[in-house]
Amino acid sequence: MNIKNILWIVLFVYSTTLGQALSRTTNENTCTPKSAGNPSIDDVPAISEALAKCGNGGTIIISAGQTFTIRSPLYFNKCNSCDFQIEGTLKISDDVDYWQTQHVVFHLGDIKDAIFHSLTGSGLIDGSGQKFWDTFAVNQTLQRPILIMLGHCSNVTFTQLKLINAPMFFIVTTNNSIDLTFSYLVLNAVSTSPNRPANTDGIDTSQSSYITIKNNYITNGDDCVAFKNGSNYITVENITCIGSHGLSVGSLGLTPDHRHSVNNIYVSNAKMINNMVATRIKFYPAGPSHGPVFVSNVTYKDMTIENTDLAVQIDSCYETDSNYCKQYPSAAQLANINFINITGTTSQKYDPYIGKIFCPPNGTCDLTFNQWSVRSPSGGSSALCSHYEHPSGITCKANRSFLLKTK
Repeated sequence: MNIKNILWIVLFVYSTTLGQALSRTTNENTCTPKSAGNPSIDDVPAISEALAKCGNGGTIIISAGQTFTIRSPLYFNKCNSCDFQIEGTLKISDDVDYWQTQHVVFHLGDIKDAIFHSLTGSGLIDGSGQKFWDTFAVNQTLQRPILIMLGHCSNVTFTQLKLINAPMFFIVTTNNSIDLTFSYLVLNAVSTSPNRPANTDGIDTSQSSYITIKNNYITNGDDCVAFKNGSNYITVENITCIGSHGLSVGSLGLTPDHRHSVNNIYVSNAKMINNMVATRIKFYPAGPSHGPVFVSNVTYKDMTIENTDLAVQIDSCYETDSNYCKQYPSAAQLANINFINITGTTSQKYDPYIGKIFCPPNGTCDLTFNQWSVRSPSGGSSALCSHYEHPSGITCKANRSFLLKTK
């Protein structure tokens, strides 16, 4: 055998071995867990095993056509620089008794550079919420889990997924999370019984910054998006909210001896259909039971409103007895709050009024309305106002029943 043939053989063996090695590496970095195919069996262990094996820089695929039953919390702490691809279904069990002892279903804690998505758009997370909502309707002490919580995460993306029927909140960010993106998501919570899908907030941000929420479609029974305490530099673009409680700052100030703040919120191109409120800032009054509130640099721009009860609501006595609010009127500081190019028609509920602006009696209420063109069904354009001393760009009618006496 000549040297040329020997070299070809060596090259062939080497390339085959290298190819096998690369194949093993690829296989080791891509895990495809298998569902038990039985809703009484928990598939969390199979997914957890895949995360342990491929979570660090690899890919985990929830295959199309398979339903994985989630009967216990699923932790993603090993999903750093990972690609979690959902083409099938993750379905939470409706064991109400079990889940009331658990705070969260999907825990994303201390992870970075991860993506959760579907390549085909068929990926589904089903929270099985109906039984939770029905039970809560007769027992409002029932504890229900948050569907997805991100805590101390950075550079994490959720995109092209459908989430339905969360037992309570859909998505919550907290604990100094930063650089998160939620895009091309469909969130849907619609009850098939007379009981409403209570507290099914779409996306709640708290103690988080630099979050982008864009191109999402949310139908639910509470806040569409809520900017809660510690939210900073949050952008919402191209969102449709149906049946919700609106795009809300707050609620703020519930706990005493603690500063509550929301800053630098920018919302643009929103469609608000059949909602309770379109734009809202809600906070508790002052007094020993509550903390100080600061809200600054909030912009709602280029929004259309359809059959929504209130186009704007500033609530300085949120979920509080009016006598307490009179005794401890809010001293919240609202600065540079802008409503720009808001158009559309409210529902008949408060006709002829289109909003309620109950500013903090002992605080500041720097609200500006530009290109504000919202009408009630009868053509009314006034808001009921109190302690909004110098309305800018909106017509106010004094709401005598809410004029609180300041100390």
